[in-house]
Amino acid sequence: MKWDIILRSNKIFTAFFFIIVLIGCGGDGTGSEEGFLHVKMFDNVFIPPIASTPVGGKVRFVNIGGNPHNAISVDKSWSTEKSYGNIAVPHGAHADVTYPEEGDFPYYCSFHASSDGKVGMVGHILSGNVILTESQTVKKDVVSQWTGKTRKVPSEYPTIQNAVDSAVPGDLILVSEGIFKEDVTVTTPSLILRGVDRNKTILDGEFIRANGIMVLGADAVSVENMTFRNYTLNGVYWTGVKGYHGNYITTYNNGDYGIYAFDSVDGLIENSYASGSPDSGIYIGQCYPCDAIIYNVISENNALGYSGTNSGGNLYILSSIWRNNFLGIGPNSLDRELLPPERETTILYNLVYNNNNMNAPSHKLEFPSIGNGIAILGGIRNRVEKNIVLDHKNYGISVVPNLDERLWLGNNNIVKNNIVFGSGRGDIALGGPVSYGNCFEENIYNYSSPVLLEELQGCDGFRFPYTADLSSTIGLLSLFVQVNMGDFEKVSYKNQPKPSEQNTMPLEVFKRIEPAVGMFEKSRKYIDEADYPLEAKPILDTYLVSSKTYSSPLRPQFPSTLKTILFHILGYLLPIGLYAAWAGTSILDIFFNKDISKTNNIIWIFVILLIPYLGSAYYNLKYSSLSKNVRYMQIYGGILLFLGLLIYSILGIVMGGLPAQ
Repeated sequence: MKWDIILRSNKIFTAFFFIIVLIGCGGDGTGSEEGFLHVKMFDNVFIPPIASTPVGGKVRFVNIGGNPHNAISVDKSWSTEKSYGNIAVPHGAHADVTYPEEGDFPYYCSFHASSDGKVGMVGHILSGNVILTESQTVKKDVVSQWTGKTRKVPSEYPTIQNAVDSAVPGDLILVSEGIFKEDVTVTTPSLILRGVDRNKTILDGEFIRANGIMVLGADAVSVENMTFRNYTLNGVYWTGVKGYHGNYITTYNNGDYGIYAFDSVDGLIENSYASGSPDSGIYIGQCYPCDAIIYNVISENNALGYSGTNSGGNLYILSSIWRNNFLGIGPNSLDRELLPPERETTILYNLVYNNNNMNAPSHKLEFPSIGNGIAILGGIRNRVEKNIVLDHKNYGISVVPNLDERLWLGNNNIVKNNIVFGSGRGDIALGGPVSYGNCFEENIYNYSSPVLLEELQGCDGFRFPYTADLSSTIGLLSLFVQVNMGDFEKVSYKNQPKPSEQNTMPLEVFKRIEPAVGMFEKSRKYIDEADYPLEAKPILDTYLVSSKTYSSPLRPQFPSTLKTILFHILGYLLPIGLYAAWAGTSILDIFFNKDISKTNNIIWIFVILLIPYLGSAYYNLKYSSLSKNVRYMQIYGGILLFLGLLIYSILGIVMGGLPAQ
């Protein structure tokens, strides 16, 4: 078997690629099924521990942990160390492995697991249409009804894991009040794990355990009425399942995600709360169609309130509150998971406000999203409608490109009937340099970026072929460079504020005991019944009475540092100034240039106006009657300013290091 191990930092390439983006080259946004699988190497665990990839697919192992790690095949046929000087993958670095044959490939970290791949930091790569070898003989069938058996913790079983290990599909695991210092792995389908009191049944990771409850390939598992705190990774985590239900869950101060569904479909997350996560409070990723609903949740004090990478298709985010994060709601396309791009997510009747929280925890990758309400980041065919979006220091609702291995464009998205006020750079925004098919209509707002966005990009009738604001992309780049240069202090997830008590499960709901089978069909009623959260009207009324709008297209990206202002001037204002200077000087010179005929005058004016920059530059360098020094200073001086900015950007990325997440 021939294994292709690719190990490279990719920093300079990515920096230059971003430069190409800035001058207008676009990537594929048409619905490719490609991408690569992203396996994170945390201290003592691979996430996800079981991952599927197509035959010939690429898996990227990234060391997120503070310790050295590697990934070595149990049969020794491949290793992340083979082309890396026979050493571990350093912190923040990655190793790419491709799998040319179908099969189950177990692996382990030689520093933290047994060499047989049975104990410790171990994982499986499933290439092609296979299931986990070890589970083929013990896989249990999904059931749709409660068995009538309740396994009580701790009166009958000392730990939750003991009860789970003893259960059969359809059993209820009922956990009494108390603090349970354990992490639980579920591999039996159709279990219902429930606490007797949401605020008093607490699973505590003590900042040493990875996941509160990890549902590993077990379909139709419900987790209800519990609190999860202080885990180094996730509060509740479903991976590789069909059917999941999170109800009356509280998660806070966990080291990656709060409530996390990956490579999973047919789910419902409702009546839940998530805070203090350095990635996102609630996440649904790598699924299409996802057939999933998020309803009546609160997500605050996270880097991202909601993140959904390469997810979509019957995916609804409804009637929820997203506040005090870096970014409220952020569907996004990335190469680092399968099934790009993100597509066909409906965001409806949400209250999204004040997502400017500089004290929220985060990884490097999330920080540039700060100050935004709803951002479609390289996604396509999404619907953002009837949301209330208030008080964001950058943008209220925006559609922008997203860059990973490739540039993902935000295309064919609908932004309609939203109420958006108090945004620092634009209430509704379309980011450049390239996008197509997006429409903005019947929104209530003060400022758009660029101006006349609804008039030129309405949902009916003619759309102007180019309407986008490059300043949003410039602003994101400036924050990306700054965070990689260490300009912003990283805030820990461990000391985020403890949330107030949340509503526990009502008695009438408590009486219903059922596995998570057919959750999407059962919860379709939420789509028709969706309405604004109860908090929305008083917040909106207070805002309209007391708040001032402060939008301005000249305002640099928040947070406004010297570097941010420099990028805004050189990357955004300077090109506008250069275009005006070049075009104005050229047209003025045409009228005074006696060597050019009147017919050629008219032709040159059209060339200069219709071919920005290039028309003026060619005319000035070849035909202008101005002195050589003036012409050269005008053209080459501006180009040198651009090059200075680009070199500074490259150095910032290379010296700071690209984010590993």
